[in-house]
Amino acid sequence: MISKSYIDGFIPEGKEEKGCINCGLCLQKCPVMKMEKEESKAEISRLLKGQTPERVLKECMFCYSCNHYCPQGLNPYLLIMERMVEHNRKQGKTIPKTAEYMMTGKSESGFFYDLYKKGDEEDKTILDQWAVVPEASEDILFIGCYGRSVPKGIEHSRTLEKLPKFAPKDACCGEIAHRFGDYDFFSQTVERTHAHLSSLDTQRLVCYCGSCANYLGNIWPNYHGVKLPFQVISLYEWLWEKYNAGEIQIQKPLSTDMVIADSCYSSELGESFYEALRGLHTAAGVNIIEMEQNKYNAACCGFSTGIRNDYDHVKVGLEGKPKFEQILKTNTQNVSTNCPGCWASVNGIAKHVQADLKVHYSINFILRAFGDTL
Repeated sequence: MISKSYIDGFIPEGKEEKGCINCGLCLQKCPVMKMEKEESKAEISRLLKGQTPERVLKECMFCYSCNHYCPQGLNPYLLIMERMVEHNRKQGKTIPKTAEYMMTGKSESGFFYDLYKKGDEEDKTILDQWAVVPEASEDILFIGCYGRSVPKGIEHSRTLEKLPKFAPKDACCGEIAHRFGDYDFFSQTVERTHAHLSSLDTQRLVCYCGSCANYLGNIWPNYHGVKLPFQVISLYEWLWEKYNAGEIQIQKPLSTDMVIADSCYSSELGESFYEALRGLHTAAGVNIIEMEQNKYNAACCGFSTGIRNDYDHVKVGLEGKPKFEQILKTNTQNVSTNCPGCWASVNGIAKHVQADLKVHYSINFILRAFGDTL
């Protein structure tokens, strides 16, 4: 059964009830706020007591990095989220319809539902096929909201042809609701999707989207007490495994420089994800250029700051400007983004300022290198 609020996951199961030692390291190492020791301790104290902090609710990018730096293994991100939601409630702020529109299943006219309806007959046939529980298999590919917008490319992928596919249209990891502060709907989404996935007979669920891999394999069980009866991995890790085993080969290598713009949530996925992501790019012929902030210290695209910026896309875009500026500093024309939100954000800013950038969605770029036509 899912926990009732964000704060329930602040102290993970098995940790001491008063696990926070108020050392302030999470805010000292924060890639955005970078507080001095005394200031960070004072801010954490305010957060713990339910008092209004001076800086956190005005500057936090909700990027998860603080979780990685907590020496006690706690999840400060969830403490901050709880206080942010409380603050918005006190201010009388509610989630606008434009933000709710992005949440799968919130209404019949959601963003992704409407996108699926615009597909041609083959797209719709594939989505209907994916809604059927596949036969038992060691690995099954779960295709979330974003992946379901390109059904033909995934269905006809030679690289993925041996992977049974499962993707009910109302199945969602719940990331947008979770990061926008709608915990009630996040809970509903988790319960609905957990019911779908629990029907699978598999040893590993392979997630097309990194966000799904993070939520289904990490956020659900480790933060909110909802566990699936099988291992969850990202498609990047699955491809890297198959490549190293010699089961798939690069067919269309591309000799080019490319900057990897790590997603903020990738810090939760850890080294196996980073190794697979970078290993696959290198195998595809890419000379990887690292940003100033990368991996566990990655800059945020701004998407998740909607919760403190009135969900104003202009303000959110400005929050993502530092990440974009770091990309420009690399003097690299090609950018690889491993998160749908980052792809939309970076691509949107690039078009707005007319920057000469080619923004790639990482998994599609990699599948093309293996010979697919996504």
